[in-house]
Amino acid sequence: MSSFVSRRTAVAGLVIAAMLATAAGAVAATGGGPDTTIAVSPRVLVAAPAQSPGDFPGVARARAGEPLPDGYVAVARDVRIARGGEVAYAALRMACPPGKTWRSGASAGDIGVSVLDRAVSKKRSVLVMASYDTRQTALGETAAGTIYALCR
Repeated sequence: MSSFVSRRTAVAGLVIAAMLATAAGAVAATGGGPDTTIAVSPRVLVAAPAQSPGDFPGVARARAGEPLPDGYVAVARDVRIARGGEVAYAALRMACPPGKTWRSGASAGDIGVSVLDRAVSKKRSVLVMASYDTRQTALGETAAGTIYALCR
């Protein structure tokens, strides 16, 4: 019986040691730096006939610097990500004004945008992820830009 107890104790000791080693590796992987902070501004609407803030893929008539086509509205949100010890991105919902639906998305500055929803057709709001290039933004630096949703 004492042999069984010592094996149980040995196994428990090995499990605890493995857990501690894993936790130490996870702490080392985060870089131990400050927290990553993310700031997202309230939405700003740019409606036709104002100039388009960027080129929108899939909508040939919405080009940067040219007037937005009639019936279109661009929703803009500024995003700032101050990189800390652990890389983090922002997931947010881009909502079109009432009566409008998502047509396309774009970004400007250091911030990139990816659509997370599987289907966006005829949706008023779409979940997107704002990200940045970790090779260009070092620890302690801030990536800033604007993400856009084009609605009609």
